[in-house]
Amino acid sequence: MFRIILAISLACVCTTNAAVAPFINKCAGEDSKCLKESTQAAIKIFAAGIPSLGVETLDPLKIKSVDASSPNLKLLIKDITGTGLKDCIAKKVQRNKAQSKLFVRLLCTVDFEGQYDMKGKLLVVPIEGMGKAHVVLRKIEITVEADLGEEVGADGVKHWTIKGWKHEYALKDKTTIELENLFGGNEELGRVARELLQSSSNEIVVEIGPPIVKHVASKIIDNVNKFFSFVPQSELEL
Repeated sequence: MFRIILAISLACVCTTNAAVAPFINKCAGEDSKCLKESTQAAIKIFAAGIPSLGVETLDPLKIKSVDASSPNLKLLIKDITGTGLKDCIAKKVQRNKAQSKLFVRLLCTVDFEGQYDMKGKLLVVPIEGMGKAHVVLRKIEITVEADLGEEVGADGVKHWTIKGWKHEYALKDKTTIELENLFGGNEELGRVARELLQSSSNEIVVEIGPPIVKHVASKIIDNVNKFFSFVPQSELEL
């Protein structure tokens, strides 16, 4: 009987002390090198999804729809699938404890497929079409600055939470944009439009990309916040 009680007690102790996210390497608050290495090691695991910690699959990334319209262009994109986030490279990760800021810079190549509906002017050139879209953002550098807060969770311990954030992005390589059924299949008009998409792809992403990149960043931030709600602050920092 004593052995049974001892075994149960040890099991309870082990369970209590077990890390909720054992793949996380804890770092001192402003140890940027450790933070960068820990982030890089966690990217593939996080992108694959962690249902037990509230994290949905991010590679492939599923987005139902995005309205990227502007005053001169109607652009609706739906049924979007993005792949490649699991291979992102953590270029810089810093935390400012005094200001409760977290700064992350990632370099990613993401391949998107979906359906588009477009009509208007793109870089002052008339364009329209509806059909399949394929976009490859090569070496897009996304920088996020987040405001960190603390709150006591249902488990009675402190957890981080992202109270607000802002982002920016830059293209470090040439983008590929392929749109099927331009101008309803009109070959001559479609050829001119395809030449524009090929020669000015990065400029086009700068013009129409902000809502799409923001949507992707929002999905990532939402899942990081869910992760924080499950994982105590004590497991994330020394």
